[in-house]
Amino acid sequence: MEHVYQPMWNVDAMSIFGYEALLRFPGGYGGGNIEQIFAAARTEGTLYELDTRSFAQAISRFPLKKPAEGLLFLNLYPSTLLHPHFPFFMNNLVKKFPFVRGRVVIELNETIEEESCWALPEFKKRISLIKDLGMKIALDDVGKGATGLEKMIEFSPDYIKLDRYFSIGLSMSPKKQQIISLLLQYAQYKMGVILEGIEEDDDLAAAIDIHVPIIQGYLLGKPVKLTAQTVFGKYQAPLKTQCMAPSFYPETGVK
Repeated sequence: MEHVYQPMWNVDAMSIFGYEALLRFPGGYGGGNIEQIFAAARTEGTLYELDTRSFAQAISRFPLKKPAEGLLFLNLYPSTLLHPHFPFFMNNLVKKFPFVRGRVVIELNETIEEESCWALPEFKKRISLIKDLGMKIALDDVGKGATGLEKMIEFSPDYIKLDRYFSIGLSMSPKKQQIISLLLQYAQYKMGVILEGIEEDDDLAAAIDIHVPIIQGYLLGKPVKLTAQTVFGKYQAPLKTQCMAPSFYPETGVK
């Protein structure tokens, strides 16, 4: 088990806003298909163990100790939050890695198999536990379905990550631009907005033009292994100053 980290860019400041940790298995284990590996773990009843082990390892191998570095985004399944051992796991994690406070964002994975988890009263309590421990919450793949919008309202996440569907052909789709602009208008002063899947120059320019504040995609940086020496030195801002658009970041209050 190992992790690679993909950068997210703060468009306004032309700097790396944070990284998303992505699980990988060297040696071709599981055919390299991470979703299938998690599906097998679910079938075998070991999803919680795999999910929490990946979560802890991604933190331990990321250089979070330096205050200049950005946020670390990590994925967890809703069922993991609901597991009886989850509070114990999280409290121990914060004791072992106290620097995670204010630095870690948990992306909640949406799957059909776990849709019922969101409606349970205990689920909101577990989200409150995460926030009490100094971590933030992000909704992944927002816009993929109506339930994503419902959860955005019900759970008040700190960040929403727009599905990569909106990035593909964004420059050629006024409809996609309009929908993103509406979501940005709703999210203003409430939550940060991250657009995933940017792979083309024209789509990047379109995202900047409609004032998307945070961008992620292969065009700006592929997932790679990081060290304390390369976490910022490896990437140089590819965004041009004249393309920058003003934006708002809830965690800083800076426009």
